[in-house]
Amino acid sequence: MERRESGESGLTLVGVLIAVAIAAVLVGLGARGYRTWRDAASLGAAASAARGHLALARTRALARRETLRVRLGPAGDLETLDSAGVVVDRTWLGQIAAGLDSVSLHPRTLRFNARGQAAPGSLYLFRGRRVARIVCNFIGRLRVVRYAVPGR
Repeated sequence: MERRESGESGLTLVGVLIAVAIAAVLVGLGARGYRTWRDAASLGAAASAARGHLALARTRALARRETLRVRLGPAGDLETLDSAGVVVDRTWLGQIAAGLDSVSLHPRTLRFNARGQAAPGSLYLFRGRRVARIVCNFIGRLRVVRYAVPGR
């Protein structure tokens, strides 16, 4: 067995601790970026599903030649009701985007008439500091606006 002389290099406790600290900082930054990406992707999926539900409600109103209403159900799902109040379609936003903080519809009911026109309104989806707003104008056109709320 050879003995090391004092001039040889090797691992020291200080060197190992510095390497572990740098690795921990990098992992922390990566986890934050991943969480931000996951929230944005989840909110985007929910916004896409909600927009599709509203577009389908408009198309069904045209095809059936009757007024259809879209509202939030008791579990935060989107429901389309016919003129008799029977649920025609339902989209479970919680299954599509697990972790939505809340869903809000203003006014409380959107209406699409037999000509495809709509009562203007907005559907808001919240996740963390991110918000997706689906805007419906009086013609029945839909657009998605995404933004972040500062300080939330």
